[in-house]
Amino acid sequence: MARCVHGAVIARLSAAALCCSLLLGCAGRPPAPDAIVSGVALARERVVLPPEAVFEATLLDVTHTDMPPVVLGRQRSAPAGQAPFALWIPYPSSRFVPKGRCEVRATVTLEGRLLLATDKRHPVPQDAAFRRVDVQLQRLLPQAATVEASVPLVLTYWRLVEIAGEAVGRPPEGAVTPHLVLQADEPRVAGSGGCNRFLADYALQGGRLRFERLVSNITLCLPASGTETRFFEALLAVQSFRQQGSQLVLRGGEGQALLRFESAETLLN
Repeated sequence: MARCVHGAVIARLSAAALCCSLLLGCAGRPPAPDAIVSGVALARERVVLPPEAVFEATLLDVTHTDMPPVVLGRQRSAPAGQAPFALWIPYPSSRFVPKGRCEVRATVTLEGRLLLATDKRHPVPQDAAFRRVDVQLQRLLPQAATVEASVPLVLTYWRLVEIAGEAVGRPPEGAVTPHLVLQADEPRVAGSGGCNRFLADYALQGGRLRFERLVSNITLCLPASGTETRFFEALLAVQSFRQQGSQLVLRGGEGQALLRFESAETLLN
């Protein structure tokens, strides 16, 4: 029965994709979804969610680590109900890159504030016949640093927007944006200063956050070198953090804002 239902849904999605391709009004729009990633999102501990909670699961292409992840598909349930949640993410199969890397991430929010989130990577199999992914949701502990967060601290692509209150301009098209991503499986942070890639260790305890042992490539890029140097120096001076919606502020020892980031994703086009 499940196979029949799945087949019927795929058939409808394929028909919709065909109709869209025949309509002039679809020109320039993202391709219509014709495939599904299914699975289950489980909560690691029993949590009773409020009626207004919202569940969202996203299929992301994370093949190019220097670029923001590309959203291939999104599922949103409002109200969320209670865990476990059925995953059913439609996406265009033509955008599933062979030998690329795709992941499923999920969150539960209340009035834009994060309650539960996946805190590990959940890769999607390359074989189209086995694109089922089960994910685990972790409850966020209430603390001042994350109480206003709408996105997770780890695994988010954080794009640098300010250094010591000074705006950081967007790079030319095709250039790498200064950014960082805190890894989940080990206390490491990876990113780019806009010219050179870097790696560092991080230590996270409550609202305290420190970066140590930063190493980077050594490539001279005159337009970006000044910003990159300031970025790296500020990163090593960070003592704490605070999330506000989709923004991350890294602070120094006296509570001053050293670096400000915004979470970034690329929508399918």
